[in-house]
Amino acid sequence: MLSEIEIQVLSIIGSRLLMRKDELKSALVEQGFSDGVSVAGRLNQLGYVKIVEAVGSPCYAITQEGIRTLKNGQL
Repeated sequence: MLSEIEIQVLSIIGSRLLMRKDELKSALVEQGFSDGVSVAGRLNQLGYVKIVEAVGSPCYAITQEGIRTLKNGQL
């Protein structure tokens, strides 16, 4: 079972499919969360997102498993 912030981070990344680390931080601050990077790391360990190097900076990409989880509501 995912926590509230894990669901929020997964939803944010899922809405964009690929998101730079600084964009994720900004989106989370706007929604009142302070630390989304460690949460994204946990989602990476669970296989819901992957950390990739794109456009010269670390980015988070949602995986097929992450998309399925969001679509099926298996949160």
